Amino acid sequence: MPLCTQVVGLQEEAEANKAKMARLEKRATDWEVQLGKVEVELVAQTEALEKAKAELTSQIEVFGKAKTELINDAADACAAGFEDALAQVACKHPEMDVAPFEPHR
Repeated sequence: MPLCTQVVGLQEEAEANKAKMARLEKRATDWEVQLGKVEVELVAQTEALEKAKAELTSQIEVFGKAKTELINDAADACAAGFEDALAQVACKHPEMDVAPFEPHR
């Protein structure tokens, strides 16, 4: 009888192990599904970030060009104002030599 008892005990243990395996396989499947969802979400977020990065890079270029144009316009305006002021000095004081004050471009 002890062998029969051992066989029965092993059969019960085998059934319990099958049940544990089934639960573990279900959990593994659930985690794979969850992982797939996370991967899809990460891909979508990565694409959104790449798009935002491209837009920001484009805006930086536009602002850089605008900044350069603004600096050039300001420099031209200052040069024109200086030339006008120099012309007024020459007109008001014709005896004064304004040659040393000519702007160099």
